Amino acid sequence: MQLLLNGLIAGSLAALMAGGLALVYGVLGVFNMALGQMALIGGYCTWWFYQVLHLPFLVSIFGGVVIAAFVSWIAFEVFVNPFYKRHRFLPLVTTIALSMILDGLILLFFEERPRAILPGLKNTFEVLGARISTEQVALISLTIFLMMVLAYVLHSTAFGRKVRAVVQHDHAAMSLGIRAPVLHRFLFILSGVLAGLGGIYLGIDQNLTPVFAFPITIKAYAAIIAGGKGNIWGAIVCAYIIALLEQLVVGVHWFGAFYVPAGYQQTVALLFIILFLLFRPQGLFSVKTRSA
Repeated sequence: MQLLLNGLIAGSLAALMAGGLALVYGVLGVFNMALGQMALIGGYCTWWFYQVLHLPFLVSIFGGVVIAAFVSWIAFEVFVNPFYKRHRFLPLVTTIALSMILDGLILLFFEERPRAILPGLKNTFEVLGARISTEQVALISLTIFLMMVLAYVLHSTAFGRKVRAVVQHDHAAMSLGIRAPVLHRFLFILSGVLAGLGGIYLGIDQNLTPVFAFPITIKAYAAIIAGGKGNIWGAIVCAYIIALLEQLVVGVHWFGAFYVPAGYQQTVALLFIILFLLFRPQGLFSVKTRSA
């Protein structure tokens, strides 16, 4: 039960990241390899506002989200927008460069020491034999609430219909008066906001360190590949599946003889990518569509 609960907690972080990434891939058809760094920027800035400037907690979170959104906007204008219309793989190279730049800036401003937004012992209670903190309950609930809001916006509002039209065919959508370039920019910034929230989630539940950026990014990519490229709900479901498998791999006493070392936990996402690209590259939840 504790492993299942840990999988739910880790999956909520991965779902935020994968949901934003799937939106960007579905609309632009590009991968943002600096997603993990954007998450850490949101978390580190929240830590700085709260622990260094001693601003109120909610104000600190808002500040971290705003800075994550601003960095995402700059990333889109400088590293994505000039390139993605020429070739879909060019932003892959430019965002790798951006990730390296952001890694250096994170190390420069925040150093390598672990940072916790809420340091100290958490208030925990028992659920079916497993321990969970009130902060973790709040984070899981907030993630589910955000996913419900996203589902409502995408499927029950005029704005959501415009987004789905751009996903299906942006040129046809533009012929109907939909401003596709504006939606491209907005959705890329939205993915940065979700990533920033994921970084804040990480900083509250655990500690922030610069080495977390790459594993976060890889887990999000594994989720969208397994779920079906551009399928946001498939990516979210697979994010929870991957997080649960990570917990089971290192937490179960296999064959009653040995435990898998914790350092191998991150290989689960890599194995997902390899296996799905080899045997089911369309993903678990791909939908066949007609094309002309």
